[in-house]
Amino acid sequence: MLGRLLTGTHECNLDDRFRLAIPARLREPFAAGVVVGWWIDDCLIAVPKLEWSGLMERIFGQMSVLDDDQRELSRFLMAGAFEQELDRQGRVILPAELRAHAGLDRVAKVVGTGEYLEIWEPGALASRFTALRDEGISTRAKRLADRVA
Repeated sequence: MLGRLLTGTHECNLDDRFRLAIPARLREPFAAGVVVGWWIDDCLIAVPKLEWSGLMERIFGQMSVLDDDQRELSRFLMAGAFEQELDRQGRVILPAELRAHAGLDRVAKVVGTGEYLEIWEPGALASRFTALRDEGISTRAKRLADRVA
């Protein structure tokens, strides 16, 4: 598990080679490399390389390979995962198939979600946050609390 939580929202530009610089204050956990891939929402995920297998184990560890939904989701996430090293400027390449999944062009919003980063097309993230606010954040929190109880 990471020594510190990855937090905040950061606007980042993709360069002409479609490289995204991980914000400097978030780079340290990625020193050993990064796995960037398709994520469950219409965004990308960036996970410190040393944390990737643990995250996948937590997601799929208790699921059965005989379950069609589990196999499809596992296949999707693993097929879209690219392991790479950050360059000297802390950049990671976003291949065309990843950019297409997230609808990315030249600007991305990088969102810290605790143990990993999500990479969003700015308008898509704004729409998600607007929908959550319209629903009522406390309403969503109560619904989640009711599931746990």
